[in-house]
Amino acid sequence: MMAFTRINRLILSIGLIAAAGLPVSAQDSAAAAAERKVTSGVFSAKQAERGEASYRTSCQSCHAKTEYTGDKFKVAWVSKTAFDVFNQIRTEMPEDNPGSLERQQYVDLVAYIFSLNAYPAGETELPGDDDELKKVRIDNPPAGLAVRATVRPTAHPRVTFRK
Repeated sequence: MMAFTRINRLILSIGLIAAAGLPVSAQDSAAAAAERKVTSGVFSAKQAERGEASYRTSCQSCHAKTEYTGDKFKVAWVSKTAFDVFNQIRTEMPEDNPGSLERQQYVDLVAYIFSLNAYPAGETELPGDDDELKKVRIDNPPAGLAVRATVRPTAHPRVTFRK
């Protein structure tokens, strides 16, 4: 009878441990459900335009767009969060005065960087709250879309321009 009681206690203990784990699993799946991917349109076109304006006034003199696009972007940021990008820019840039821009300007710069990488704009803006930025996961840029680039006109090698 004593062996039966030990087995019952063991089964009961395992059941309690498993039951105690359910809320954690439910919480984890709720958190995963709240997570959004950048390819789902997490920023607005207007926000990316504001980010481009901030880039031109505060970043362009030191940084080329190619530093934030294509394979360089993918290697550095895919699987991380929008907060990770935001936090790095906010704490390190501008180089001569980190953190000197308004918080919204940094968020808009993140939206602009996403747009440079051909992520689609959505209806709502990328949030400025740290917790919400942490819920935005950077996935691979959309397949088949070229990274947005500035095209510079070049002359055909056999064409001569006259004054």
